[in-house]
Amino acid sequence: MRTPNRFAQIVLAAALGSMALTACGGADPSRTSAVGATVSEKPKPKPEPSSRRSLPSDALATHPDPEMRFLALSSRVLDGCVPGGVPQPPSVGPEDGPPPQNTPDLPMPEEPGDLSVPSGAPEPPTSPKPTPTRSGPVEEVALTATDECVGDAHAERIRTAFGSGGPADYPVLRKKLTGLDYPPSRVHRMPDHAGSPRARIDLRFMGGNLVLEVTGTRDQVLVEPFGAPETEDVRITDVKRKP
Repeated sequence: MRTPNRFAQIVLAAALGSMALTACGGADPSRTSAVGATVSEKPKPKPEPSSRRSLPSDALATHPDPEMRFLALSSRVLDGCVPGGVPQPPSVGPEDGPPPQNTPDLPMPEEPGDLSVPSGAPEPPTSPKPTPTRSGPVEEVALTATDECVGDAHAERIRTAFGSGGPADYPVLRKKLTGLDYPPSRVHRMPDHAGSPRARIDLRFMGGNLVLEVTGTRDQVLVEPFGAPETEDVRITDVKRKP
């Protein structure tokens, strides 16, 4: 069983931090102290109340970019599955040693010689061509405990949003899903199942394998989490579900 992907959580924390800086704004040069004024004359700022600390997440939730809103949604859902929320990036400890410094006792490195390419030298190898997108059926993969928790939370969220009524067709299903902050680029149409519209939502992010399959019946919406390979050359519409 894999542990939660800390790098993905750090990316989310960095996105939330950048929104906090944007919301708070830069320093105002007009407020610079005049010559001769003392800093002690200004009162010290008081700590912001806890309600203000939610500003970055709130700003992401209303961001015009659907991918940024998806980051906010993913952060909220992940926070409910990983105790302690999003961790901070690890700090550099003393075991890593001090930064390198110039040592006056050591001799200076020698200057490099003639770096020109001699005539008749072979051409350098060209970079390999990009790997084409894989096509054809791909087997489903298992989910980690964290992905299962996140998938169940997303599934319950979607079922609650639709209520007791199912979508009439795929356009209605897609519109509802994008209105729930799942970006259009992550919602993919699948062939109808017994006349019911079907879609898959790509929730793979930084090493995750989570995908949701959403089927709209007449009376309700069925949501099933499953795993897909995380590589970019795998399209979730090609993943073959296990019976």
